[in-house]
Amino acid sequence: MYASAAAPTPFEAGDLLIRPARFSDIDAIVALHREAFADTFSAAFGRDDERGARALATSWRRQGASALRGMLVAEYADTVIGTISLRTRDALTESASIAESAFFEVLGVWGAIRSLFALSLLDHQIGYGEGFIADVAVAAAYRRRGVARALLQRAEQDARLRALEYLGLYVRETNHGARALYQQLGFQPVRARHSLLGKMLFGLSGWIYMRKDLNRSPAEH
Repeated sequence: MYASAAAPTPFEAGDLLIRPARFSDIDAIVALHREAFADTFSAAFGRDDERGARALATSWRRQGASALRGMLVAEYADTVIGTISLRTRDALTESASIAESAFFEVLGVWGAIRSLFALSLLDHQIGYGEGFIADVAVAAAYRRRGVARALLQRAEQDARLRALEYLGLYVRETNHGARALYQQLGFQPVRARHSLLGKMLFGLSGWIYMRKDLNRSPAEH
């Protein structure tokens, strides 16, 4: 059974602002992650994803500016409606222990161990010269309106300004819409990633790593 379609939310793409994330955006960004990555949240935090969201927000606040490094948001009508992160090898934070302590404090020992293990299954070793795209999330009411495309294009601009050599990202095998968008923007599938433990314990499906070389002209993609 399907719910009846809601009236589309008014949207003018020209009024969309892509900007660096601020500390005042943290709760909005976590809410976007919780909505867009519901299955990952469920795997990491179980049924109590409210506490999971609180743990994530707490860990970011305690890490300080490093937590928001490379993170962008899409703002429309004074509301954060999308987010993306561009991560690089040289920006890997040394404050992982701060994040872990926040998880243990908010989630308890078992909850923290579960969440950190589940999230570790999605870890990616960022390569030299790589700009790793992560956490592309858009509010449900604004999807398929060019918001994700605008976020990806801005992230690519930032990567080029930083003289990075290529972009990489993971996408779920079953997310055909996102895969199509990434290919339109020049990303090509490189390899599949499966975790037997992730599937058995948390129901996590397979992922595809996609890459876009930045030293090639658009016509070559």
